[in-house]
Amino acid sequence: MATLSRLAAIAACALSLVLGVIAPPARAQGAAPYNPADAARKYCGHAFKLYCSKVPPEGVQALDCLKANMRRLPSNCRKAVQQL
Repeated sequence: MATLSRLAAIAACALSLVLGVIAPPARAQGAAPYNPADAARKYCGHAFKLYCSKVPPEGVQALDCLKANMRRLPSNCRKAVQQL
């Protein structure tokens, strides 16, 4: 009997560890912090395909290409690129 309750306790601990890793903790009330790199990925995809398709999509070359086309970028994309 003691072995069964000990196994149940171990299983419960393991499950809580797994859920803690898989499910991130809930955020406090309010908006998530602004991340320029995430914003650039979100708002610059179409502009990148249009103006920078010959450049690898990650890294300095991609950022340089977007900066070179700054006047053509949508405002949300431009804002994100300026903050990188």
